[in-house]
Amino acid sequence: MRELRHVAIIPDGNRRYAKRRNIPLSEWYALGFRKMEEASRWAAAQGVREVSFWALSADNFRKRERAQLGVLFSMMRKYALSELKENRFNEEGVRVRFFGKLESLPRELRDALAGIERETRHNKKRAINVLIVYGGRDELLKAAKGCARDGKFDEKTFEKHLYLSDSPDLIIRTGNSPRLSGFMPWQSEYSEIYFSKKLWPEFTKRDFDAAVKFYRKIEKRGGS
Repeated sequence: MRELRHVAIIPDGNRRYAKRRNIPLSEWYALGFRKMEEASRWAAAQGVREVSFWALSADNFRKRERAQLGVLFSMMRKYALSELKENRFNEEGVRVRFFGKLESLPRELRDALAGIERETRHNKKRAINVLIVYGGRDELLKAAKGCARDGKFDEKTFEKHLYLSDSPDLIIRTGNSPRLSGFMPWQSEYSEIYFSKKLWPEFTKRDFDAAVKFYRKIEKRGGS
C-alpha cells in the first residue's frame, strides 16, 4: 500500500457555510477550528504522521476587515490557551508549529502560539503545522532572500529557507475551488491533489477517507 506521511489541507468554505446559515463570526471560526482538530485525528487513524493546515492566507489578511480579523485572532488565542490548559497535544504526542508572517499577528496571539510550540517541541509521535498569514509568493521571496544572505543559490539552500521543506504527499482542498491559490508552490511539485465540493465545516471522516483512497489508487510518479 502506498505510504502516506504528510497531508496538507486548504480548509475553504467557512464563510459561505456561515452565510447560508446566518451563523455569527465567532461560531463559524470555532467550527473551523474544531474541524481541524477532527481532521488531524482522522489523519492519525490513517497512519499519517504530519498534517499541515492553511489557516489564514496573506491575501485574506490584507483584504479582510480589521474587525473580522480581530474576532478570528481572539478565537485563535482562546483556542490556543484552551489547548495549553487541556494538554491534549502532549497527551497525544503531537508537536505543533506555526508558520507564516507571524509578526503581523497581535502580540497576545503570538505569545499564545509560542506557548504551544514551546510546550510541544519534544513530541515526536505526530506533527501539526498551521500556516497563518501565509502566501506562496511570500515564502518563495523569503527563501530567495535567505539564499542571497548565504551567498549560495542551490536547491538545498533554497529549501532550508522555506517555512516547510517537507513536501506533502497529498493536498486536500475543500469548498469546490479547483486551484491551489499559491499554496506551497515549491513543495507541491509532486503532491497529489484532491478537490472536495464540500465546504470545510461539512467535510467528514468519510470525505477524508475518500481523499486517502484517491491517493492510494494513484501510481507513484515523478522525482523519486
